[in-house]
Amino acid sequence: MNPAAAHTDAALHPASTMATNAAGMARYDDAMAGVLPGYFDIVADHGEGIWLFDVEGNRYLDLTAGIAVATTGHCHPRVVAAVEAQARRLLHTSVVTRNAPAVALAERIGARTPFLDQPQVFFCNSGAEAVEGGLKLARRVTGRPGIVAFEGAFHGRTLGATSVTTAKQHYREGYGPLVPEVLIAPYGNVPDALEALDALLDARTDAEDRSTIACMLVEPVLGEGGYVVPPVAWLEGLRQRCDRLGALLIFDEVQCGVGRTGRFFAAERFGVRPDVVLFAKGIASGLPLGGLVASRALLEQWPVGAHGSTFGGNPVSCAAGLATIEVIDEEHLCDRAERLGEIGIGRLRAAGAADPRLVREVRGIGLMIGIELASGDDAARVQQRCFAEGVLVLNCGPHGEVLRLCPALTITDAEWDHGLRVLTAALAD
Repeated sequence: MNPAAAHTDAALHPASTMATNAAGMARYDDAMAGVLPGYFDIVADHGEGIWLFDVEGNRYLDLTAGIAVATTGHCHPRVVAAVEAQARRLLHTSVVTRNAPAVALAERIGARTPFLDQPQVFFCNSGAEAVEGGLKLARRVTGRPGIVAFEGAFHGRTLGATSVTTAKQHYREGYGPLVPEVLIAPYGNVPDALEALDALLDARTDAEDRSTIACMLVEPVLGEGGYVVPPVAWLEGLRQRCDRLGALLIFDEVQCGVGRTGRFFAAERFGVRPDVVLFAKGIASGLPLGGLVASRALLEQWPVGAHGSTFGGNPVSCAAGLATIEVIDEEHLCDRAERLGEIGIGRLRAAGAADPRLVREVRGIGLMIGIELASGDDAARVQQRCFAEGVLVLNCGPHGEVLRLCPALTITDAEWDHGLRVLTAALAD
């Protein structure tokens, strides 16, 4: 082979130079910073639909979707075609010019927020950046410093996002002092959560009886904190308190958005109106893209140049986002998520009833399902048992005790059945 051609092939397909997972992992450990954690010691070579293939040719049923990112599965033909076509036309503009895919995608996303008046979109690259933008927006338009976040939340790894993240204590350790004026209130699954919130709010009223709270930032379904679905009445209570205080209610739908709960946004599923919705993860089926959507009246209070992003609204990522929404609509993936979620929760609850000492609770909404086990060790054991059978399952929760299922919304009935059979067998093992 021509040496130049071999070099080009290795650059385009680096996995081709890693014959085994062990060799790839050794190179990874040498080249990559160890701060980034990983679940499974394999090197992915390619993906097809719900399946991942490693460099040794082993196939895995992926019930993780790259942590709820691959909404339409790995390398959906429609998404790949859109990416390839856009890559031949335009890769990047930043704010030097506008680009057509970003405008079209903003229109599509706005059309999925019937709870907002004249919605507009700001694009960035990730969920953490979306959180940062939402917090900056709230402080700028209200002129107040106070931010209310909730126990068990995960909002990202940047300093501001870390300041409102409490899913695990080690996410915050060693990074102080964090952003000030952040209050942490109980999440909605805790008894008397609204009463505890009121006590915090009362303590943040100034001498002239004015609130210092700019916003409440909440995951309408808790993600990293354990896949917890709160009572709708609690979310309604947050809305009522924000209205009373003149604060913004911000829904972090980075993990639960884009069809996963059975509606495009969970806000619509729960019937509670936020002022701002944050999105990322599943919006572009694997390409980096995030953002926020809010009413025009609110966003017009954010002065030009008060916030920005070099790569936000990248035309290739936005082309992938447009294709993702087309697939969601044409393949009726929101309805599919709701139906398969009901099947999965029912089967897992039946399996858990056989061993209540191991399975404490099965909960979820749509294709966002959590199985809380007695301990993190139990979850790790079941996870590795599934891995040995070729099924990838993640864990989450304060102590890693919750197994979470967040597969691509395109998973077939047969694939879902196979994954549930492997998981229930692992729970019984």
